[in-house]
Amino acid sequence: MKIAFISTKNAVRSIMAEAVARKLSRLALLTSEIYSAGVEPAQEVWEEVIALLKEKGYPTENLRPKGVDSIPYDQVDVLITLSSEARDRCPYSEKHMRREHWVLEEPSSMTREELSKLLEQLENLIKTLFRIS
Repeated sequence: MKIAFISTKNAVRSIMAEAVARKLSRLALLTSEIYSAGVEPAQEVWEEVIALLKEKGYPTENLRPKGVDSIPYDQVDVLITLSSEARDRCPYSEKHMRREHWVLEEPSSMTREELSKLLEQLENLIKTLFRIS
């Protein structure tokens, strides 16, 4: 199964989702390919996000902002948008078996504590997606 997390900048929410989903899918012994992208990708991932992911034991190598055109968008089975911008700009294809929109706080100026809560929220959503208790 191919899963894509799409946000606006691909610097916080979708990057976190990619890291969490990669680790949890391996732990659940799921065969999946995980992608993230942004409709207007940033230049780099927030340093605080990388530090938090490392602190929580998530892999951070190769995490970088990417545009939607850099992932196999038309081959994705599950498309999850994480921002209103992404929801409005990412067309739903008949090839996508499932599309979801997760309403998450805009990370424009989050504190470390708020980023931690966002990560926890993503962990819970992804556990539900993968049916992990």
